[in-house]
Amino acid sequence: MTLWLCGVLAAMQFSKVSFAFQALQSAYGATPAAMGWILSTVGMVGLVFGVTVGLVAPALGYRRLLLLGMGLGAALAGVQALAPPFALLWLTRLLEGVSQLAVVVAAPTLIMQHSAPQHRAIAMGLWSTFVGVAFALTAAGGSWVLAHFGLSGLLLAHAIGMAAMFVAVLCMLPPDGAAQPWPRLADLPQLHARIYSQWATALPGCCFFFYTVTAIALLTFIPQQAGADRPWLAVVLPLVSIAGTFSAGWLAQSVLAPAWLVRAAFAGVALAGLALGGCLGMGWPIAPVALLLVYLVGLSGGASFALIPSLSQVPAVQARATGAVAQMGNLGSTLGPPVFAYAIANLGGVGLVLPVLVFALLGCSLAVVGTLRHQRALQTS
Repeated sequence: MTLWLCGVLAAMQFSKVSFAFQALQSAYGATPAAMGWILSTVGMVGLVFGVTVGLVAPALGYRRLLLLGMGLGAALAGVQALAPPFALLWLTRLLEGVSQLAVVVAAPTLIMQHSAPQHRAIAMGLWSTFVGVAFALTAAGGSWVLAHFGLSGLLLAHAIGMAAMFVAVLCMLPPDGAAQPWPRLADLPQLHARIYSQWATALPGCCFFFYTVTAIALLTFIPQQAGADRPWLAVVLPLVSIAGTFSAGWLAQSVLAPAWLVRAAFAGVALAGLALGGCLGMGWPIAPVALLLVYLVGLSGGASFALIPSLSQVPAVQARATGAVAQMGNLGSTLGPPVFAYAIANLGGVGLVLPVLVFALLGCSLAVVGTLRHQRALQTS
């Protein structure tokens, strides 16, 4: 639970700015485009350096890396609470990208290390809910904090939470064992390429890309197509997505192996996308199908995380896989909304459905090919 809460607080580095977007824009007199950069900078760091952190994590030590991420995040949130100049605010967001990346690489690796083999799929299903839970908690409590303590109070509350979890990790987790040698700087490009040439490290991240490229866009654009159902769907859809990611761990543990679950989830997304297109075309209410679609999308994300311990039991390999997940997840969340927005602007309701079908079928095909080739590689090694 401690490690999961670290992930939730790291994800609040996104949700706090998303929630307080207009308040920050008003406080700094910034344009929407400028505030958009403040929001997206954290994810851009993960996009560029996600795999690099996964490569150096075994040498630094996973507990030390997690402490670095939580301590740095607490300090930066504290600086933000002091209302620094806009340029310094952007610099803190850039460094928050380092903090967030350290947490999302170290925490899931530590979860897998400290979980019994029969519980790892469930543990990863729980871990994969951290982003959705962060946004839900921020939406639930952020208005009250803003009303009573203002923008600085909201940012300070995040700093206190990060600091509290830093202390919890320091007290509860055992020290790191013997560290592995540091990779040479000149070897990093080759090691980076090797991650994406081996299915045990590449497949979870690539499958996670097809989850993130769809999930955030659907949570944004489905309510816009929902008519009278829009207000309550905007609230319920993130909760349904969380339910999907969490249930993936239990299903992967008890019902279907992760390799089969991720295929079934993407196939279900494609079918639900077709059903959504039918509802939009016939003018029927889309709420029931939209809820099913978002649940299945969440299921595909949780199943992608559950692939990590099923493909390799080696901590260093798992760390590299989580680095690839961080990198590809940030790529998907960066590309998804503009792709869907462009499709909807040009095709209307069909533009919401077409990218769902394309990404779901690509994700399903990749999962089939990747798991089969991984099994063949194991048999020949």
